Amino acid sequence: MKRFEYKVPGGKLLCAKVKTEDKNISFIQFTGDFFLLPETDLEDLENQLIGAITDEDMIQKKIVDFFNDRATVIAGAKPEDFAYVLNNALK
Repeated sequence: MKRFEYKVPGGKLLCAKVKTEDKNISFIQFTGDFFLLPETDLEDLENQLIGAITDEDMIQKKIVDFFNDRATVIAGAKPEDFAYVLNNALK
């Protein structure tokens, strides 16, 4: 299992734990001291990332589009921060 932590400048701590199988995400968990509304969007995002190809640009687009489509309110971070953490955990 790989892990990456990131302190968002002027914001919160984000952490991603990830496992891959054959260049696809098989497990993903985001943790930290950020806040999301609705809270269920975090679990939904993680579920949508299972099976995703570990391509940096694709991960970025998938996460940003997810939060934008849902109009998720994120306190202390941006969708791009989640993509950054996950992409670094995948390295």
